[in-house]
Amino acid sequence: MTDNVAKARAAWGETPAWVLALAQACDASNQVTVARRIAYSPPTVSQVISNTYRGDLVRLEAAVSGIYLAATVDCPVLGEMARNVCLEWQERPYTDVSSLHIRMWRACKQCPQRVRKAQEDAA
Repeated sequence: MTDNVAKARAAWGETPAWVLALAQACDASNQVTVARRIAYSPPTVSQVISNTYRGDLVRLEAAVSGIYLAATVDCPVLGEMARNVCLEWQERPYTDVSSLHIRMWRACKQCPQRVRKAQEDAA
């Protein structure tokens, strides 16, 4: 059995809390189950644990933090919500199905919690 926590600590040195939580979740079940839960592929989970992933760590951290660290954000429309739920709302396409979807789409575009906005500001 793979010790994902030991692997993460060896690869990252000072391991971020969200990476450690990801590794612990994999040790408690398996990488396939964890990957499915955070909506990423098993190879991505493995690469993050081994610190070789070159993709969007900001989005991945938000997904892991919301699910495994119970991180929350204050939504201007819905109030407090899990970080991963916030991320899901941010990624929904514009739709006029309901007034809630429209309000959320507009609010997410301007929200300080917006992942893409944080990435654009850092660039």
